Amino acid sequence: MGALCSRADSNEEGQSDDNTKEASALTTTMARFPRTLKKLPVSARVPQREVAAARGLIDAHDADIATLDPAKQPAWRGINPDAGYASVDDYLALRTQMLDREKTLDFDFRCRSESSSDERRAEAIIQRLKREDKAGVYDAAPPRAGFGGQKHPRFAGDHFLSNLPLINQTALFDVARHMPKGAHLHIHFNACLAPSVLLNIAKDMDRMFITSNIPLVSDDGCASYDQCEIQFSIMSPEKECPGDLFSAAYEPRQTMQFKEFLNRFPQYYNKTSAEEWLLNKLVFDEQETHNHLQTSSGAWERFNGRTRMMKGLFNYKTAYHRYTRKCLEDFMKDNIQYAEIRPNFMTNNQLYHDDGTGPIDNRGIMKIIIDEVEAFQDDMAKENKSFGGLKVIYCTPRSFRQQDVKAALDECRQFKKDWPQWIAGFDLVGEEAKGRPLKDFIPELLEFQQLCRQDNLDIPFLFHCGETLDMGTDTDANLVDALLLNSKRIGHGFALAKHPYIMQHMKERNICLEVCPISNEILGLTPRASGHTMYQLLANNVHCTVSSDNGTLFRSSLSHDFYQVMVGKDNMGLYGWKQLVLWSLQHSCLNAEEFERISAQWEKEWKEFIRWLIATHDNGPKLA
Repeated sequence: MGALCSRADSNEEGQSDDNTKEASALTTTMARFPRTLKKLPVSARVPQREVAAARGLIDAHDADIATLDPAKQPAWRGINPDAGYASVDDYLALRTQMLDREKTLDFDFRCRSESSSDERRAEAIIQRLKREDKAGVYDAAPPRAGFGGQKHPRFAGDHFLSNLPLINQTALFDVARHMPKGAHLHIHFNACLAPSVLLNIAKDMDRMFITSNIPLVSDDGCASYDQCEIQFSIMSPEKECPGDLFSAAYEPRQTMQFKEFLNRFPQYYNKTSAEEWLLNKLVFDEQETHNHLQTSSGAWERFNGRTRMMKGLFNYKTAYHRYTRKCLEDFMKDNIQYAEIRPNFMTNNQLYHDDGTGPIDNRGIMKIIIDEVEAFQDDMAKENKSFGGLKVIYCTPRSFRQQDVKAALDECRQFKKDWPQWIAGFDLVGEEAKGRPLKDFIPELLEFQQLCRQDNLDIPFLFHCGETLDMGTDTDANLVDALLLNSKRIGHGFALAKHPYIMQHMKERNICLEVCPISNEILGLTPRASGHTMYQLLANNVHCTVSSDNGTLFRSSLSHDFYQVMVGKDNMGLYGWKQLVLWSLQHSCLNAEEFERISAQWEKEWKEFIRWLIATHDNGPKLA
């Protein structure tokens, strides 16, 4: 196909030779098509180049089918609607054969064809549970009232935040929680756990302060309580700028001790407790997410405000230690065998001691993470349990200047030299449409790759890109730069389905997508799971993994994302889950020894999961 589409730009003679070859190829291809097509009026014919290109793709798919399932090839006679059909039965047989052949190209075909008898039994259970959840949970729930009082029945795969109470009741979600998920490859470290974790730690800190951008007053009907942007900060006495958040005279970002705020809050606001009010400020609400006037840009504005609120709850030593430990515990609880976390590193990073002094630099942050992971693994070993491990993706904001990104790249290389087994890769993070495109940093990124080669360092790029609805913009073009810069994986890649040529190159380069279904829905890229481009990408056999991105803010866990993947496509099943998990391990940044060890651990837990699923949910004979 490439030869058919090529053109020689150097001279007319070369162009003429290419055109002759192209014409010959087109003639050969067209000779295989029905005569009726060639007899059509010129105005009704498909351009020959497009016909030949389509035939090239069909031939490639047929070759794949013959490789994947040789038994299908001899019986295949192709389709020729112009020749007619001998009978309805002949038509229906060909229709069945066509669907069966396409299924051979499904992304989960290998897992399906190589499945064990227990896995086939488990797959039947999952499909039954989907039907039972529909009848017992979604159909049984009262319909929602829409525009003009229209009644909308509930269904799996509807708006995530609307469905969350129902999802948590389903048998399928319980199955998702039990499933060993392999590698979690896209999770921002400051947004892994429920927000109550950090708020509960903050309540005990003497030097924790709270600030607002506007005063919290009651004479506006408490509108300020809805509109304010709250932030937290651990600070030493000399940094205080005291103010009363509940006074009309309060000036933006004056400080109030958090303990005092909690004590006084009930005097001014009685709709809920201070803790509950703060929790709701930290997480997305269904109405703000799916309001008919909401946009992706508006959702990102709310998202960024919440990350600023989160930062102060996370940026001191006690919180970082406890949070890291609880995060590891949560990974095991959610049946994650291995994770690559994304802390945010900056040369002016602000992590403080509990008394507000500091800051603790990026090396100190790395040391905390490493110490906590090693202590956790030791504790698990004493309990005869196992957690596969964790690595760090060095992240810095894409809004930075070139010199700041260069400094981050230099520090990333040094960290890899100091902790070779801990640094997984490098990424630029932040809102893609408002940050700088990758092309702005090409000199720095190319220099980084050259220096890594000189030092024999393996630090792959793992860029966020394609997290957009835009087309034809610098944001959209980040996909090209991620490809040319040889990214190992790309975060989100939502827009990739709109770029078939780039997509094929990414497949050739074995670049995997870190898909985050719930995040993409809440940040306005798709209204529901079924509209997610991952299904188009998977239909084209683009390798994908499932991740939760910022679960804290979305009220979600990785189990919720796997659930959404399952219910967003009617014929998704156990084999689809399994293939996504296998890809997560294959495309991780594990070395050979680590990969073998963690894959073996996952394989053992997968077999245990299948046995649990059958023992718990099978209506047939129980396993011995």
